[in-house]
Amino acid sequence: MIYKDSLGRPSAEARISTFGTKYGQPGTGYFALGSISDAPSKRWPYESKDVSHIVTEMSAEGWDCVIGYDGYNAPVIDCIHRDTQAVINDTKSASESKFATAEKGFIRFGACPKSGYSINYRDNTPEKGVSVFEAEFVGKEYRVFVDPILEATYLHVMNRPAYRIFGEIVGTGSDGEPVVKVSKKVKLTTKG
Repeated sequence: MIYKDSLGRPSAEARISTFGTKYGQPGTGYFALGSISDAPSKRWPYESKDVSHIVTEMSAEGWDCVIGYDGYNAPVIDCIHRDTQAVINDTKSASESKFATAEKGFIRFGACPKSGYSINYRDNTPEKGVSVFEAEFVGKEYRVFVDPILEATYLHVMNRPAYRIFGEIVGTGSDGEPVVKVSKKVKLTTKG
């Protein structure tokens, strides 16, 4: 079984924490598995700070676990699903191999504005050029680099037609993205 997040990406991490306890004391509340993936929900009564039985159960179900403690000294168990993590590692390794000789550049999803300027919708003002994402290219294949701030924007535009953008950085957009004065654009077809 490979666990995935709501966007369909493999997601191997989970945490088992206490809930409903009285200042982290055993005999109150319960332990619960929490994850952003579709891993099944699990609960255990919080009877003792000895959580070896939970670790044994999770290990038998394919999880590697590390025990820590929260601010009330209640056990917290960080878990990695082995099979899901193997898929993540294999995918990353294949991508790193494919893009080992990649050329750095810029990508835009959706046609460039005819004016040559993107609009900063927060301030309702034009940018100094066209908003783009940083990316790497091998021929017409690409992979986009986004930080957590830009990820929401990327998810919103990623299904639009993609263009490799050539030009000079002339600023930074309101979300921290590069803004480029475009000298050339090439329509792309394949995501890496």
